[in-house]
Amino acid sequence: MLLQRILTAVPLALAVIWLILYQPTTVLFYVLLFAAFISSYEWARLSGVQAMVWKLLFALLVSGVSWLIIEYLSHHLYLLLLLACAWWFAVVYFLKGAQPQAKAAEFSAVKLAIAFIVIPSTIIAMYVVHGMDRGAEWLLFSLILVWIADSGAYFSGKKFGKKKLAPNISPGKTREGLWGALLMTAIYAVLAGFYFDLSDRQLLLLLGLSLLLTIFSVAGDLYISFLKREAEVKDSGNILPGHGGILDRVDGVLPVMPVFVMLFDGLIISVEGLH
Repeated sequence: MLLQRILTAVPLALAVIWLILYQPTTVLFYVLLFAAFISSYEWARLSGVQAMVWKLLFALLVSGVSWLIIEYLSHHLYLLLLLACAWWFAVVYFLKGAQPQAKAAEFSAVKLAIAFIVIPSTIIAMYVVHGMDRGAEWLLFSLILVWIADSGAYFSGKKFGKKKLAPNISPGKTREGLWGALLMTAIYAVLAGFYFDLSDRQLLLLLGLSLLLTIFSVAGDLYISFLKREAEVKDSGNILPGHGGILDRVDGVLPVMPVFVMLFDGLIISVEGLH
């Protein structure tokens, strides 16, 4: 199982890195729209939509909304990102006492509505970051942070994990795993600060932002696990051998990207005019 995960993850990660570093923002955007389509299809499944035609139509609608905002409503996109940030802050609070209820056969319009906040905001945030000066590098920084947080939590939890982080949602996640994730991303943030030649103040702000993003990455993972528990499914899909669906791989990215965009601009760029 681990070998299969690695055989899927390595070429996928290389493809993502190549896409971000060597392709223009427009190409990246249309690839992201395709990912949004698949993610929305999986989201509809987790929301209790049974018929394939309705899942496809919903996926087309969500990805279409993402395209529409970029093409015709770009002056309002920060409102959506702000709404997404508020949503994810609320999710962090919600997860403290969340109790998944098995509702596999039940349709949830609320969950479907949430997708119109979560998925387009992620696509738009990645589009915005990639279009910045050194945007490809900053976008890759944010994605690698999620990967490091996930790996740090897995290995430290496996080695030292005792206290459950959210036993009702994901019994395998531990507080020790979270501490491991925070430690690994802290080290990564410091190294990244030197790479981007940040000032001491900017480095400290990036470190604080990275630790916050790590918490949101874990929250995104837990929230998708919550949806899967309620839908009584192990994975969001089966498109990625050994991993499951697209949502299973981007769950940590969903909250990280909008929060990264909103706070990066205010905390890092504006401090000393980093451009």
